[in-house]
Amino acid sequence: MKLEFDFRAKIIILFLDMCLVAILKSNIIIYSMLFILTIYLIIQGYLKSAIKLFLIAAFVIILKILSMGQGITILLPDMFLFMIIRIISMVMAAKPIIAMPPGEAVAVFKKMRVPDSFALPVTFMLRFIPTVRSEFQSVFSAMRLRGLLSWRHPMRSIEYIFVPIMIRSSKVADELAASAEARGIACPGNHTCRRDISFKRKDRILCTVGVMVTALLLIWEKMGMI
Repeated sequence: MKLEFDFRAKIIILFLDMCLVAILKSNIIIYSMLFILTIYLIIQGYLKSAIKLFLIAAFVIILKILSMGQGITILLPDMFLFMIIRIISMVMAAKPIIAMPPGEAVAVFKKMRVPDSFALPVTFMLRFIPTVRSEFQSVFSAMRLRGLLSWRHPMRSIEYIFVPIMIRSSKVADELAASAEARGIACPGNHTCRRDISFKRKDRILCTVGVMVTALLLIWEKMGMI
């Protein structure tokens, strides 16, 4: 049974994660945070994404440990591994937000009286990212079918990938804008949503646990227990 949290609770978790990524220096504490975020994704039903991101993070962590802070040759310096681990942490925290229905975000923004100049771009982004991801998958499948993916000619492969993606992204952006206008996204007034938009008890518990975990990790960092 998966839990569905309110959009505002997910935003708070993402904000707390970004603060920790910016402040924490200890690698062990960062690794602990990655484990906690994996659980956060699993309880919301993102088991496949949680395992995939955790395995990627584990692979990067192993590379960082094996390099002993020196990096893996000039192609993978330690700073790059340092950044990748923290980026994965933010992707984990943002995954539930990216995967949520855009209509729910519109209803929440309207309820919070967020200006349209901020709400509309965010809502459009939530719909645009999954669509572009599916376009990437389609392009890769077409290239693989035609035998155009080759490590011998990486620049040519990049051209075959990005040219159709840029064209499709422009077309998708126009289609999404037209679809949003047809649904009255910019129309003033209260927007309805088939989901119950309310900050429930489970959302308050999630935010409380998030704040407590953040405080504990910061205290752990401050005390220099590692």
